[in-house]
Amino acid sequence: MTPASRQAALADAAGLTPLLAPDRANSSVLRVALAYLVVGLGSFLLMGLLGLLMRLDQGGILVIAPVWFYRVMTLHGAGMVASILLAVTGGLAGAVSATTRLSARVLWIALVIYVIGTSFVILATMVGGFGGGWTVLYPLPTHGLVWTLDAALAMYAGYLFVALGLLLYSVHMLHALASAHGGLVRLFALRFLFSFGRDTRDPLPRPPELIAGVISIDSIAAATVGALYLVPIFLHAAGVISVDALYAKNAVLLFGHTMANLSIYVGAGLVYAALPAFTGRPWRTTWAVVCAWDLIIILMLTNYSHHLYADFAQPVGLQLLAEIASYAVALPSFIVTIIGALALIYRSGIRWTAAPMLMALGIWGWVFGGLGAVLDATIPVNQVLHNTMWVPAHFHTYYLLGAVAFAWGYLFHMVRELSNQRASRASSIAVWLYGIGGAGFILMFFVAGANSVPRRYAVHLAQWQTYARVAIPFVIVLALGLAWLSWDLARRFMAAWRGTEGPALQS
Repeated sequence: MTPASRQAALADAAGLTPLLAPDRANSSVLRVALAYLVVGLGSFLLMGLLGLLMRLDQGGILVIAPVWFYRVMTLHGAGMVASILLAVTGGLAGAVSATTRLSARVLWIALVIYVIGTSFVILATMVGGFGGGWTVLYPLPTHGLVWTLDAALAMYAGYLFVALGLLLYSVHMLHALASAHGGLVRLFALRFLFSFGRDTRDPLPRPPELIAGVISIDSIAAATVGALYLVPIFLHAAGVISVDALYAKNAVLLFGHTMANLSIYVGAGLVYAALPAFTGRPWRTTWAVVCAWDLIIILMLTNYSHHLYADFAQPVGLQLLAEIASYAVALPSFIVTIIGALALIYRSGIRWTAAPMLMALGIWGWVFGGLGAVLDATIPVNQVLHNTMWVPAHFHTYYLLGAVAFAWGYLFHMVRELSNQRASRASSIAVWLYGIGGAGFILMFFVAGANSVPRRYAVHLAQWQTYARVAIPFVIVLALGLAWLSWDLARRFMAAWRGTEGPALQS
């Protein structure tokens, strides 16, 4: 039995609709989804090389000039967020296209706009010398002594194009989902939610569709805030207006923090889409699932202010709201998504090939990264840890071992189903290399943070360098695992690309 026929048999037995069943309506969208995943994960690999360069520098092994360290740090931070978000949004578009009519043309245009934005960021950092960090906090970019005003404007332009690409994707996704479900009330199952599951007159959305709607709302909000930040900044650079610094800081962190958070929550949508295919069990849209994901709409937009606890000018109400939201956002994700995923896997007879292994790795990466994030979002703890390596520790955990693992797993899933070719059994070894290398690399961030090693320092004291040196062998193991996974996917990718035509189109 081929992988595709096995999935179909499992789907029929469990009452599922396969999410990767190409027909004339979604075959072109599946191609766009593959393009998003490949471009995003390919960019992630390049950004990872920059991360290795920084650790070599911090370990005193390969010393680079501080001015170049900050260029690399800026590109690595901004590039990683953009790359991973691109990959997971592409995967989610592919999952949703099985039941919702999306426009491949709109998705291609959004991809081009997005890539133009990332190109501006590369030019600003590598050519223009911008090194102000991914946060581009006002007024530093336009007052830098190392880079020119043109470099700062290129960085802003890059962010603007990325925001516009995400905005186009999200508006189209939300419109398509609302049209398919008969409005936003049905898409978000609001009658079902507020009746505590008693009102079942409206057909319920599948979890991936519900999640796609949620992230579309938050993406539109984040992109809009980003534009409201960037337009005044352009006018300020032209000498037309002045900008309130506290407004600028809140706007850019709401934009940037939400962009970063979206990656992990979109990645979770891929888990909802793929696990039923692996286990043969449907992931039903229960009241708990609806409640959890509808809450995410609000909670994801209100917890960004935990990055501003140390800012004396920040309103106290926003600080308290950030702490409450930071704790609250962990509850629906942990209780509903993670426990739900583990329940789906338990005694399902799942075959532990590369794709489900990567999904399971992502679940645990999300757990431990989330725990680190909640600790840092606790005000007394934050006062001690926030400007230490603890912060890169927690976001590398839920990125590298969370969102990225979800994206790799879903790409393996797509390639397997569309190519009718199983992944090599040896790919499971590559996943182990990925997990062990990633865990060791990240652990040294946590240990360094617990020992108050500061973040964003180009030059490390001798007593700090040990942590980076211990991490470097793990990075090499991680790189070997990723190279192995990439090679396995590359061998089967063209067959998957042709497979998007599907039986209905080949007849």
